[in-house]
Amino acid sequence: MSLILTTPTAPAISASDFFVSDNCTVHPKIDKICSNDVISKPGTCYEDSCCTSLETATSWYYRGAQGSHVVFSFLGLIVILTYVLKYSSKHMLPCNVRVLVTIMLILMFAHSIDMVMIHVYHIVQSYKAVPTNPCFVRVQVSFCALFRYTFSFCTLGLAFCQYCLYIDRLLCALYSNYIKYQKVIQYVLVVKWFVMSAGVITFVYREENPNDYLLSCLNIPLDSMVDLSFVTAAVFPINIICCFLSVIMFRHFKKKENRSRFEINSHFTAAVDVESSEFLYIVTMSQAVFIVIYPVLSLTMRFFYEDTPRPLHLTFATLSYVFSIYSFVIPLVMVNYGRKREDNRRAKIMNHLKLKSVGAEGADNYFGMMKSQWE
Repeated sequence: MSLILTTPTAPAISASDFFVSDNCTVHPKIDKICSNDVISKPGTCYEDSCCTSLETATSWYYRGAQGSHVVFSFLGLIVILTYVLKYSSKHMLPCNVRVLVTIMLILMFAHSIDMVMIHVYHIVQSYKAVPTNPCFVRVQVSFCALFRYTFSFCTLGLAFCQYCLYIDRLLCALYSNYIKYQKVIQYVLVVKWFVMSAGVITFVYREENPNDYLLSCLNIPLDSMVDLSFVTAAVFPINIICCFLSVIMFRHFKKKENRSRFEINSHFTAAVDVESSEFLYIVTMSQAVFIVIYPVLSLTMRFFYEDTPRPLHLTFATLSYVFSIYSFVIPLVMVNYGRKREDNRRAKIMNHLKLKSVGAEGADNYFGMMKSQWE
């Protein structure tokens, strides 16, 4: 790699402009010009040159960060398929909840595939790169559009899907004609989810320059950075609200189940609502962990921006994107819930089979079960 040390007499842009444009640290220690850099804009410093991109892409720690996304995304695909094929039918969910949970699974599945494709591509490109062509590791924004729109739609869609889930649960609890208009509510919520997700993603990337270059398709174009920050701040409270609603809904449907134990149809419906509320509570609390971790990591990374060399900064930025782990952990939580429900159901069946149904002991068992219905 050929590097020429220079001391420019008049920098093309100020240090504060460097920070705003994310081209380099606010106070760069050295300025270097890469003689083989054919795509960096005039005025950019060494911190954002093709040479630094090559240095970053070929480092073991950056490849390790990208490899972690491949591993967790691949494991996520396996766990999602395990849940769908083996455990999704092991617990009861209302029709509308099942549809929206299915959408969540599809989003996580698509996100995992997207992450594997992105990072496998970049890792392969890093091994093909040579010092005589350091710009080879960088890709145009237009090339990344398909990948970026996909994983952005999936991550934002997961938040809005959760939002729609709790709208449905609120309507179920408060709207007396919910059963009559259940299908209509389902269609409205699905359309609302899609329009909101697609609309916000279109808004965020409306000003991106397709001719700009990025080291990774996971990186957000500079023209979209501010809009994405506002959207993240606006979406963040959704999960917090849903956490409170999950507790309230569980308590509401549990009381409804207790009140309706002498009406078979109402009691069964309430039991299904209780089980779905318990399921949503566990999933929502697990989601909340990642929704909190992601902005904390992002802000921490930004806080140490000036003191971190750009190769390390880009590595931390790649690791801070926790939604690859999210797409593995949330389906794992679903699998664990389905497995526990199956084990509990099997244990109850076996306990009933062990009960004697004749003689004095059989009579005690029968009247004991009858008495429990009145308690």
